[in-house]
Amino acid sequence: MAKYDFKKIEKKWQKRWLEDKAFSVGDGSSFGGKAKPKFYQLETFPYPSAEGLHVGHPKGYIAEDVHARYMRMRGKEVLYSIGWDAFGLPTENYAIRVGKNPKEVAEANIKNFKRQVQMFGLSYDWDREINTSDPEYYKWTQWLFLELYKKGLAYRAKAKVNWCPSDMTVLANEQVVQKDGKNVCERCKSEVVQKDMAQWFLKITDYVERLLSDLKNLDWPEATIKRQKDWIGKSEGAEIRFEVKGERLEVKPNFVLLHGFTGSTRKNYFPWLSGELRKRGLDFYAPDLPNTESPTEEEQVSFVLKNAKFDRNTILFGHSLGTVVAMKVLEKLEQPIAGVILAGGFIRPPSTRLHNRNYEKTFTWKFDFKKIKSNIGFVKVLVDEKDDRVLPSQTLELYENLGGELIKTVANRGHFCGVEEPKILDALVPSIRVFTTRADTLFGATYLVISPEHKLLENNELRIRNYEEVKSYIEKAKKKTELERMMETKEKTGVELGGVKAINPATKEEIPVWVADYVLGSYGAGAIMAVPAHDERDFEFAKKFDLPIRMVICPHYPAKTCPVLDKAYIGEGHLVDSGKFDGMDSGKAKWEITKEVGGEKKVQYKIRDWSVSRQRYWGVPIPMVHCVKCGIQPVADKDLPVLLPDLEDYRPKGKPPLASSEKFIKTNCPKCGGKAEREPETLDTFVDSSWYYLRYTDPKNAEEIFDKKKVNHWMPVDLYVIGAEHAVLHLLYSRFITKFLHDEGYLKFTEPFLKLRHVGLIRGSDGQKMSKSRGNVVNPDTLIKEFGADSFRVYEMFMGPFEDGQPWDPQGILGAERFLKRIHRFFEENKEDLLAEIASPHLSSVGPENVATKRQLSKSIKKITEDILGLHFNTAISTLMTLLYYFEADNITHVTDFEKFLKLLHPFAPHMTQEIWEALGHKDYITFAEWPEYDPKLIKDETFTLVVQINGRVRDTVEAEAEISQAEAEKLALGREKVSAYLKGVKPKKVIFVPGRLINLVV
Repeated sequence: MAKYDFKKIEKKWQKRWLEDKAFSVGDGSSFGGKAKPKFYQLETFPYPSAEGLHVGHPKGYIAEDVHARYMRMRGKEVLYSIGWDAFGLPTENYAIRVGKNPKEVAEANIKNFKRQVQMFGLSYDWDREINTSDPEYYKWTQWLFLELYKKGLAYRAKAKVNWCPSDMTVLANEQVVQKDGKNVCERCKSEVVQKDMAQWFLKITDYVERLLSDLKNLDWPEATIKRQKDWIGKSEGAEIRFEVKGERLEVKPNFVLLHGFTGSTRKNYFPWLSGELRKRGLDFYAPDLPNTESPTEEEQVSFVLKNAKFDRNTILFGHSLGTVVAMKVLEKLEQPIAGVILAGGFIRPPSTRLHNRNYEKTFTWKFDFKKIKSNIGFVKVLVDEKDDRVLPSQTLELYENLGGELIKTVANRGHFCGVEEPKILDALVPSIRVFTTRADTLFGATYLVISPEHKLLENNELRIRNYEEVKSYIEKAKKKTELERMMETKEKTGVELGGVKAINPATKEEIPVWVADYVLGSYGAGAIMAVPAHDERDFEFAKKFDLPIRMVICPHYPAKTCPVLDKAYIGEGHLVDSGKFDGMDSGKAKWEITKEVGGEKKVQYKIRDWSVSRQRYWGVPIPMVHCVKCGIQPVADKDLPVLLPDLEDYRPKGKPPLASSEKFIKTNCPKCGGKAEREPETLDTFVDSSWYYLRYTDPKNAEEIFDKKKVNHWMPVDLYVIGAEHAVLHLLYSRFITKFLHDEGYLKFTEPFLKLRHVGLIRGSDGQKMSKSRGNVVNPDTLIKEFGADSFRVYEMFMGPFEDGQPWDPQGILGAERFLKRIHRFFEENKEDLLAEIASPHLSSVGPENVATKRQLSKSIKKITEDILGLHFNTAISTLMTLLYYFEADNITHVTDFEKFLKLLHPFAPHMTQEIWEALGHKDYITFAEWPEYDPKLIKDETFTLVVQINGRVRDTVEAEAEISQAEAEKLALGREKVSAYLKGVKPKKVIFVPGRLINLVV
C-alpha cells in the first residue's frame, strides 16, 4: 500500500497550480463569450510584518479558500486574490531598529509572507497581486486624494496630535505608553503632550447620513453595524446660545465693520447687524467705503485709518474684500487692537463669476503676516462651506497664515450675503453655544463647562481674572488622552473662569463658567450646559465644587413629592421650577423651550473628519505643493506618482523625514511655475486600504485607477471575511471612498461589501493572545513540515465555530492528520476495485448498494453545503468524519459515491483530494468539478422521536416510524408502561397530534 506522502503531494500540486495559473479569472460576461456568474470574495488585506505569520493568521485565509473552492464547484467565476498593505509605522520602526531601509524590509517581509501563504495551498489569482508600496499602486492612491481635493473633500486645518518634546515628532496612539501614571513616548519615555498642528483631512462627515442609512441594506453582524452606528454617534438635540459677560465687557469694545466689493452698510446683513449691536449698547463704526464699485487699496485703507478709532478695545471686522482692507489696515497700525474677525476672506484674488475683479490690479497681494499678528489679540476666520463666490479652500489659506479660531459654517445665503447672518453676530459678541439633547432641563442649568480647547480661552479674549491658573490647567489637560478624559471613574477636576459669567437664556440668571477636561473640544461646540440634577457627570462635578443643584424634571408630578437627590435623576417626567413650562411633559417641553430661547434643532455627530496626515517616511507622499505666490496647489495628474525618495536617514528630527530631503522638497509650482516646496507629510495607511478591493478588479491598469466595466462587473464584494478589530475605521473609510467614487460616476454601487463575517482569534495554548513577549507564538512552518498543509487546514477549520476564538491545542492537529490518513488508506485499500468499476462500470464487482451509506451521503451533502455557506466549517468536517465511518463500515463503495465524498472534502483538503482525483483517471482540476447534489428522498428519516404528553406535560418518548398516522401514534402511546401508569385507566377525552413531533393526551 502506498504511503501518504503529503510533502510530495502538496509540493506537486502547489507547483502545478502556479504554473497553470489554475485560479486566474477573466472578466466575465461584460467581455463576450459564455460566462459563468461572478462571485467576488475578499479577505483581510494582510500587513506583512517582520515576524511573519503565526498559526492564528491563516484561519481566515483558509476559510476564504474553502468558500472560494466551493463556489467554483457551484459554477461561479470566483475573483479571489491577495495583496500587501506594505506601508506603515511598524515597518518604519523596525527598519530604524535594525538599521535598514524600510523598502528593503518591506520587500523581505512580503517575500516571506508570500512563501508562507502559498504553503497552505490557497487558490489565489496571483495575476492580480497588488502592493501598496509599489508606485504603480500608490500613483492611484495619490490620484484619489487629488480627486477628493478637487471636490472640496480634502482640506488642511489644525488638529491635536501626540507630540514627543524630546524626539520632536508626532506619535501614533500605539507609540504612547503609560509609565508612572503618565503618557510617555515608547522610545525615549518623555512625557507626551497634545499639540496643535496643521493636518490634512478628508470630509467623511459630508457622507455621514448615507453611511448611517445604508447600513440597513447590509448582511453584516449586528454587533458590527452597532459599532458603526456608535462611532458615527448621531444625536438629535438643540443648539442654544449663552451670552457671556466678562472683564473685557466692562470697557465696551468698539467695532469697526468693513463691507466687501460692491457692498454698502445698507446691503445684505449690515442693517440687521447694526441693529443687534445697538440692542446690546455696543459702539460700532460701519462706513460706506469709497469707490466700492472700482476700489483701490490706497483709497480704502487710507479712508479707514483716517475715520475709524483704533485702540486696545477695538474689534476689526472685514467681509470678503473687506478682509483684505482689514489686513492692510493692521499692517499700518501703531498699536495693537483687541482682535480681528474675517468672513469669506482671501489673500489672493478669488475665483468668482459674478463680478469683474478690477481690484486684482489695484490691490497688492503681499501681506506682512508677522506685523498683522503682532497688532491683534485674537483672530477669528469664518468660512462658508457652501460659498459660491470664494472657494472655502481660499478662506482656509487665509486662516493658515493668520492662525486663531476657524469657524466653519453654512451661511444663510452664499458668501455671507443673507439678510441675517447669526454666525457673524456670534463671532462679534462673545457667546458660548452648547449642544444638548435635553433642552427640557434648561431651567436647571446652573453653570457652564467649556473644554480646555475652547477658542474663547485663547489669547484671554474674555480677560479672565485667574488666567494664569486657567492656563496651567489647560497645560495639564494637554498631557491626557481623550480616552483618559472621558473615563467615568476618574475624579472630576476644573477651574472657574474668574470674572466671567454666562446668561442662562431661560432664567436670565448669571451663572458661572468653568473649564474642565471631562468636556471635549472635538464634540459639539466644546461646551455643555451643566444640569447637575439630571446628569450624572454634572452631579458629581457640582457636589465636588459645591455648585447649585436645581431639580426641574419630576417623576412624580403633580404630587409634591420630588425626591431629595442623592444622585442625578436622568429619566423623563414633567417640568417643575421652569416658569410657564411647569407641568409640561419633558418630551414636549424640549422643543417648546428651544423655540422660546431662540435655539435651533440640530443633529450632532460624534464622528470627526478623517485625519490622513502622517509625519513619517514609509507612506504615500501627499501630492500637494506649497507655493509662496499661489498657495497650496495640487500636483498635476500627469506628474503622478510623486515618488517616495530614498533617504539616508529617516529618523524623526522635529519635522517630517521627507522635509530633510532638499531634492524631494524643492520643486516648481504646478500653477505659476515658480519656486515651491512639496508637502513633506505622507498619507495614513488607511487610505491605501480604503480602495484596494477595487484595484483587484483591474490591477495592471496604467492609464486609470480601474476600468469602469471591469469594476462594475465584479463589484460589489459578495463575501468579505475580516477580523473584528477592523469593524469600525477600515469599513467606514472604505464605504466613504466607495460612495465618493459612485457620486463621481465611476461606480454603479454605493456599498462595497454586501456580506461580511468576522474571523475569531486563535489564542496561544495559555489562552492569551499570541505574541512574542508572552512566548506563546506557534510558527506554522514547523507544523506544515511535520503534518502537511491539508492536516493544518482541516484542524484550523475543525477547532470550533469560525467566528469564535479558540486556544491553540498542540495535540489537535494529530486528530486531523489521523482523519486524512484514514481517507488515504481507504482509497489505497479499495483503489483496484474503484478503478475496475471506472474501466467497466457495467461489470462492477463492488457489490450491491448499501442504502444506509447512500442515505448518509445525501444527508452529508445537504449538511456540508449548508455549513460551508454559513461558514460552519467545524460541523462540516464533523459530518465528513461521520460519513467516512459509513464508508469504512461498508469496506467498499461505488466510485461515484466515493467521488462525491472527495468533492465534499476537497475545499478543506485540496492537495490530497486532487491527488486521488487524478489517480481515479481525471485530467481536470477537482476545483472545477460539479458540486454533488443530494437525493431529497434519501434525506427523509425513517424514524423520529415521538414525544408523548399528558395534559401538556412530557411523560415519555418513543421511536416511531416517520409516516405514522394519528391513530397509530395514539395506539403506540397508550401501550407505553409510563403512560398507563399516569392515566390509571382514564381514557383521553381529546388527542392532539403534531406529525413528526408529538402527541398530547388530554384527560
